[in-house]
Amino acid sequence: MTATEQQTTDLTTDPREPADRLFRDLRTAPQGLSSREAQRRLETYGPNELTRRRGSSWVGELVRQFTHPLALLLWLAATLAAAGGTGVLAVAIVVVILLNAALAFVQECQAERAVEALAAYLPVLTTAVRDGDVRGVEARSLVPGDLVVIAEGNRVSADVRLVTGAVEIDNSTLTGESVPVVRSADLVDASGNLLDAGDLVFSGTNCTAGEARGVVFATGMHAELGRIAATSQRVTREDSPLEQQVKRVAWLIAAVAVGAGLLFLLLGTTVAGLSLPDALNFAIGLLVANVPEGLLPTITLALAVGVRILARAGAVVKRLSAVETLGSTTVIVRISLPPTSSAA
Repeated sequence: MTATEQQTTDLTTDPREPADRLFRDLRTAPQGLSSREAQRRLETYGPNELTRRRGSSWVGELVRQFTHPLALLLWLAATLAAAGGTGVLAVAIVVVILLNAALAFVQECQAERAVEALAAYLPVLTTAVRDGDVRGVEARSLVPGDLVVIAEGNRVSADVRLVTGAVEIDNSTLTGESVPVVRSADLVDASGNLLDAGDLVFSGTNCTAGEARGVVFATGMHAELGRIAATSQRVTREDSPLEQQVKRVAWLIAAVAVGAGLLFLLLGTTVAGLSLPDALNFAIGLLVANVPEGLLPTITLALAVGVRILARAGAVVKRLSAVETLGSTTVIVRISLPPTSSAA
């Protein structure tokens, strides 16, 4: 059996099966692993940490900020202002575009670091049983089959099946529950949702009381927190309701501004008796005046403030527009996956 096949076998093991069978499937024992075996498994499974999939290039993200519908409208206004001889106004509009693009780009780059935000929930050090001795080890060195000790004040560093003892766990990181729940080696239940199992604790959660020992059954991106991180990176980009509205408004403003400019150009030369250059300059000024230069930076700043507030509350936000999308949400549904799918 290859390392990849063995890893797949371990990671699809149901952690709620009888303890003796779980120890057998994970090829471990109540005394834990030896240091040599732990090192071998570390090379097989990789470190117990969240990894970030390479996203879009910063060049593409920056270009997107300059080609936003409202930004394109501002570029048109700046071009017409320069053509109409009002260079100061053209420069001012370009400065607005550049400042907004820089602000939005920085905020989007910070918001995209969802994996780094989730990784902050994992501790640096943890307590494990190696070579029969209880010792402190780096959390990133944990592997499936390790026996760990969880005590009050500890942050759980991997997905663990309890084998002795009982603890109270703050699961708010994963489930949003505001009250700690009891998890005990005696609360064996092989049915229902994996997150609700009475004898399982998960990476990123906090122990608020008690002490217990458990066997690690999933680490890194295969743990529950890793699955959340992977999901956050698989989400495809879609326009939020606000972005859709902004695009419609941008095209409406452009149509009204161009229509008003052309109408005045026609009336200015035929009714008002203006020369073509004078009527053209006035039409350009009218068109530029109809463009809301402050709308784009106002929207960006408002969303950036929302992201900051959510970040301070512990929420992970990937895109600025997601703040507005969250505000449009009326119902949040928690979906329980089958046990085999959750374990995988």
